[in-house]
Amino acid sequence: MKKTLTWLVVLAILGGLGAAVACRAYLNSQDEAGSRPKGPAAIAIEAVLPEHTSIQDRRTFTGALRSWSIFEVAPKVGGRLEAIHFDVGDSISGGSVIAKIEDIEYKQSVDQSQADLEVAKAQMRQAEVMLDLRRREYERYKALDEKKATTQALLESAETAFHAQEATYNMQRAEVKRREAILDNALLKLGDCVITADWPSGARPRFVGSRVVDQGALLSPNQPILTVAELDPLRAVIYVIERYYPYVKAGQEAQLTTDAYPESRFKGKVARIAQLLEDNTRQAEIQLEIPNPDLKLKPGMFVRVQLEFSSKENAVVVPRNAIVKREGRQGVFVIDTADATAHFVPVELGIASGNRVEITSPELDRPVATLGNHLLTDGVPVIVPKQFRPAAPEADKAAESEPAAAEAPERK
Repeated sequence: MKKTLTWLVVLAILGGLGAAVACRAYLNSQDEAGSRPKGPAAIAIEAVLPEHTSIQDRRTFTGALRSWSIFEVAPKVGGRLEAIHFDVGDSISGGSVIAKIEDIEYKQSVDQSQADLEVAKAQMRQAEVMLDLRRREYERYKALDEKKATTQALLESAETAFHAQEATYNMQRAEVKRREAILDNALLKLGDCVITADWPSGARPRFVGSRVVDQGALLSPNQPILTVAELDPLRAVIYVIERYYPYVKAGQEAQLTTDAYPESRFKGKVARIAQLLEDNTRQAEIQLEIPNPDLKLKPGMFVRVQLEFSSKENAVVVPRNAIVKREGRQGVFVIDTADATAHFVPVELGIASGNRVEITSPELDRPVATLGNHLLTDGVPVIVPKQFRPAAPEADKAAESEPAAAEAPERK
């Protein structure tokens, strides 16, 4: 019983001491709160120093790749397709024989035209001999007429025969020319039975995009048999809106990326600029020349084309999220690290690239807020990030270290 009472007394004493300590701590905290000046709470922010670096105004446009040239191969003459030497995906060098049309009928036509030409030449020679005979007769009658040894009727008859034979000779000479033209046409058709690649043999090869007929097919003139495309270089086609149209120049360099090769960048340059904008889209067509020596790129691929419109060295650059608007003006909040306040400074913007933007004026040399700046007003207190806080004086550091040293033995 006595032990129980003793423990109760001890607990009561300890409880009283705890209450007294708690009361004293509360009174001290109230005194400190009353002694501090009242004002707005400091706002936590993140900040960076403006950076002096280069910046480029680059814009990305989407488009598609096309063949530099593409055409259909078709025979000029009709007939049975005797042979075709290329299929889809094959490369064709200049001067190669692509296909052959059966030429039996065309050879016969050449033989017949040659025979007709020989007949026409023989008839022309005959007419020439008769013309010479009629000329001599006419001249003889003219001489007799001068001597009054013939009649006027015979002279006129000789003259008429001479002019008639002269016309016959001219007609036969024209017939020879006509037969020569027929023979040339027959030879041309015979040559057209062999379809060849008519670009220079030293030029880059071209490739078969599609094949629409097979060997043995009966073809009519100008019926396509193959589609041939030139793949080096390629043509990239993009469309630029009115806002960016003035910045695109012929010869301007570009960089391309594709979904097929996301890690690769391909180079090109602006080759052609349309001189009109479409009424319904207000866009202009821009064509770029893309070297493709390794043939990795193919017509029809989707591409993203990046054009650089302007660049600047040693520009003052800040993150884009540092820019805020206050009362219709764009600006940044500059951090005064001495008194831990933020001040709104209107700025003029220059080149914007990605998440960075150039400040053209004024010159900034103090940290600017990048996070929490939407909560700031001019002159509001802020919690300065550690990397921008002024270094503490040596005396203050020593004063802070003394209590810590004094407390260390007590803990022991």
